[in-house]
Amino acid sequence: MHKTLAVSALIAALPCAGIAHAEDSPFSANVSIVSDYAYRGISQTDERPALQGGFDYTHSSGFYAGVWATNVSWINDAEVSKSSGNSLEIDFYAGYAGEAGPIGYDVGLLQYYYPGSYGSVWKAETGMTKPNTLEGYLGLSWEFLSFKYSYAFTDLFGLRDSEGSQYYDLGAEFELGAGFKLDLHYGYNDIKGGDDYEDWKLGVTKEFGGFDFGLHYVDSDIKHSDLADERFILSVSKSF
Repeated sequence: MHKTLAVSALIAALPCAGIAHAEDSPFSANVSIVSDYAYRGISQTDERPALQGGFDYTHSSGFYAGVWATNVSWINDAEVSKSSGNSLEIDFYAGYAGEAGPIGYDVGLLQYYYPGSYGSVWKAETGMTKPNTLEGYLGLSWEFLSFKYSYAFTDLFGLRDSEGSQYYDLGAEFELGAGFKLDLHYGYNDIKGGDDYEDWKLGVTKEFGGFDFGLHYVDSDIKHSDLADERFILSVSKSF
């Protein structure tokens, strides 16, 4: 669940590598290793490491499109018979970003795709529908602040009757000097047919030797799942 779509001046919160813009090419790529893939406060890899990466195209007009992938375990963990055969998340996204005076904006669509089989066995064992999810989003940024609103046009990651769920993402980033950056994130999950919850993150990043290193504290107010408990996440990323 690709948490970062950093386009133009807009930078949203997440432990993944963002989009890099090469000076002489509209194409870019990124790769990262994280000690835990946390999405909206919840581990997607059972608190184990993930290898992630993507490719992006950014046009001078502001249009962009890309694909991003990561290993996941939450779908397989929810099964008894392991019928889905899933261990991968692939995100496809496209949108338009620009500026209106001091305000940056970003609007687009994001398709979360989990290759696998989600037939009657999967549905009976999990009580869920197919996890593939389509969201639309609108982002705004001003100086060090960013805000992103996401709306689910389908059931949210397999939760039945959750179409119309919403996510509110507020972030901030500060230069600390010596190449260090402090970033903060607060998110509110408005889930149709489910329990609403909050998540937050605080961390520091540092560029060194062409790599971006990060250490983030992640937590949520979910009380009934170890996968949403407080923890520290290490990350190393590289953009090309």
